Amino acid sequence: MLAEVSDGKVLSVKPDTDNEMYGGYTCIKGRQLVEQMYQPQRLTTCKVKNSNGEFEDITSEKALDEIAERVSKLVEEFGPRSIATYNGTVAFQNSGQLVYSREWHNALKSPSYYTSVTIDQPAKVFVGSRMGFWTAGSHFFHDSDVTMIIGNNPIASHYAPPGGVPSVSPSDQIRKAKKRGLKLIAIDPRETELTRRADIHLQIKPGEDAALLAGMIKVILDEELQDIEFCEQYTSGLDELRASVEEYDLATVSARTDVPEDLILDAARTFAAGPRGVAITGTGPEMSAHPNLTAHMVGSLNTICGRYYRAGDTHPNPGSLAPEAPKLAQVFESPVAWGRGDRSRTHPDLGELASATGVREMPTSQLADEILMPGEGQIKALFVIAGNPLMAFPDQEKAFAAMQELDLLVCIDPYMSATAEMADYVFAPKLTLEREDVTLLADYWYEKPYSQYSKAVVETDHDVIEEWEFYWGLAKRMGLEVTIKNEIIPNDRKPTKFELLKAITKGSRADLDFLRDNPGGHIFEEMQVEVQPAAEGATGRLKLFPVGVAEEFQALEKTVETDKDYSHKLIGFRSKYVLNSFGRTLPAIVAKSGTTNPAHIHPDDLAAMNIADDSEVVIHSPHGSIPAIVKANSKIKPGVVAMHHCWGVAPGQQAPVREVGSNTNLLVNGEEELQTFTGMTRSSAIPINISPI
Repeated sequence: MLAEVSDGKVLSVKPDTDNEMYGGYTCIKGRQLVEQMYQPQRLTTCKVKNSNGEFEDITSEKALDEIAERVSKLVEEFGPRSIATYNGTVAFQNSGQLVYSREWHNALKSPSYYTSVTIDQPAKVFVGSRMGFWTAGSHFFHDSDVTMIIGNNPIASHYAPPGGVPSVSPSDQIRKAKKRGLKLIAIDPRETELTRRADIHLQIKPGEDAALLAGMIKVILDEELQDIEFCEQYTSGLDELRASVEEYDLATVSARTDVPEDLILDAARTFAAGPRGVAITGTGPEMSAHPNLTAHMVGSLNTICGRYYRAGDTHPNPGSLAPEAPKLAQVFESPVAWGRGDRSRTHPDLGELASATGVREMPTSQLADEILMPGEGQIKALFVIAGNPLMAFPDQEKAFAAMQELDLLVCIDPYMSATAEMADYVFAPKLTLEREDVTLLADYWYEKPYSQYSKAVVETDHDVIEEWEFYWGLAKRMGLEVTIKNEIIPNDRKPTKFELLKAITKGSRADLDFLRDNPGGHIFEEMQVEVQPAAEGATGRLKLFPVGVAEEFQALEKTVETDKDYSHKLIGFRSKYVLNSFGRTLPAIVAKSGTTNPAHIHPDDLAAMNIADDSEVVIHSPHGSIPAIVKANSKIKPGVVAMHHCWGVAPGQQAPVREVGSNTNLLVNGEEELQTFTGMTRSSAIPINISPI
C-alpha cells in the first residue's frame, strides 16, 4: 500500500498498483490502518495498575525496570520455568518478535513458550512429522489441476497454506484458475464465498471430516486410482491404511457425514484424476473432532495420489528469505515433533512441540492449568503479546481463574482488551506504519519468490515500543545473552530493527540491503529451483500408518453415538472484517460486522423449534451455556449453528448480548477429548441444544 503523509501524520493509505505481487489488491482490515493509528481508544503510553486497581501512566523504561526486578525475583524463587510468554495471532505479523522472544526464553532457560498455533492448527504444523516430508514440496495452487479445500474460506480469512488459494486477491485467483481448467472441491458445512465457486461442494456434518476422507481414500484404493509407482517407491504402511479405511464404504460414510454417495464418489474420482493439486485444511477441521486423524488423512490422500514435485520439475518458491538449499525428490524421515523437550506438568504425556523449522513451543491448551497447578515449575508471570487469552483460550472460566492467579501479568496491546484489563502492566506497541518489517511470515506462502521490506512511514512521539523491544529491555537489565543463528544480539546498545532482521534472515536468498534500498516489493523469478534427483542411497519412505493412527481410527469409530442427546453442532468461522478479537473497536469495521456474533442457523431449524429470527436464546453444551441472538441463514447446513469466536466479555461482567456478543469458549471443555501429541481441545463441532428465552 501507499501512504500519504503530511506534517508527520498519515492522511490515507491506498493500493499500490505497481506492486509486482499484489497489483493494488488490499483487504478491508488493511484499509483501516490510518483509523487504527489515530482512534481515541488506542493506547499511546505504558500503563501500570496501582494499589486501587486503577491504571495510571508510567514510562516504558520505568516499567521495564520494575518488571525486570520482579521477574528476577520470581526466577530466583521459583525457577526459569515460572516465566511464560503467549504470542497471539497478531504477534506473528511483527517480523522480529517470534524469533527474538523464543531466543530470549532459551537464554532464560524457560520452556514456557506458547503461541496461538496450538489453539487452532497444531495438527497441520506438528502432527505431519510422524509421516515424514517430501523435501521437494507439494504442488502450488497455480500448478494444480484440482484443489480440495477443507474447512477454509480464504476469500473471507485471507489465509490458506501452500497449495490452497493464495491470499492475494483470492477471488481473482480462483477465477483465473478455473478459466485454465482447475477443478475445485470444497468441504464445508456452510455455503461460503468459496463453495459457491466450487465445482463440487460437500456440505458435511461437522466433525466428520476424517470419516469423509477415509471414505474417499477407500474409493481411490478400491478403484486403483492412486499413483501406484510413487506408493511402491516412497511409502510404507499402505496395506495397514487400506485395512483401516475398509469399513468406510460409501453408504457408511454418507450416513455419517450427511453427504450423498454420488458426491463423495465424484469428489474422490475428480481429486484422484489430478494429475496435479493437493488437499489442504483451514482451521475449521483442525479445531473440530479428530484433528490429528483428519490431518493425517489429508496427508495420506496427497501422498497416495503422488501430489509432489518430482525430479526435473520447477519448484515455484523455495523461500526468498530462507537459506539456499537444494530441492530433492526424496523423503525426509523427520523426528516426530513431540517427546524430545520438556514435559507438561499437568499432562506429562504432552510437552514441547518442535516444528520442521526447529521452533519449539508448549501446548497452549495446558497454559491455564500450568498457572493454576501448584508445585515446582508453576507459571507465576505471563507476557501476553498481541493476543487476548481471556477471549481466545478454551474454557473461558478456567482462563479467567488463571489470569487472576498470576503474580505478574504483562500485556502488549494497542487497546485495553479483556485480558489487558486484568494486567499489572500494559505496554502500548508501535503499529504497522510506525515500524520496519519484512514479509517473513508469508515467505513460503507466495506462489513465487517474493519479498518486501517496508520502512516506517512516520516516526511517533508516543511512548510506544515494538514487541521484541520489550524482551530486549529485559535481557539488558537481567544480563541475558540472546543469540540468533550463533550471533550474539548486543545488550550494551539496542540493535536497530534492520540489524535484528539481518540476523534473523542470515544466509537468505534475497539480500535484505537490496530489499530495504529498493522499496515496493520484488518477485525474484531467478530463485525458482529445479528439483534434483534423490541423493545416492536415499531410502526414506512416507509413513501412511505411523504411530497413533490405529488409536485415532478406534476413537473415530466410537464417536457415532456419543452426541445423540444434542440437536445441533456448533462451529466457529472467521469474519471477513476482524481478526479474532482484534479490530472490533474500529468504527468502519463495526459498521459492517455489527456489535454481536449471532448464532447463524437454518430457517427450517428455527421454525421446527418455534424460535423467531433475531430473538435471544441460550445455547447449552455438555460443559456450559451462553446467550446468543439467532440469525436465520439458509447457507448453514440444517443441524448446524455457526458463530464467530473471541467475542463477549470476561466472566462475571454483565452486558447485553446484542452489544458485546458471546464467547463460545464457555462451551469448550478443556479437559475432555484432548488430542494426543498436541493437547488440542475440541473447540468446534461442539454438540449443543438451543433453548428460547
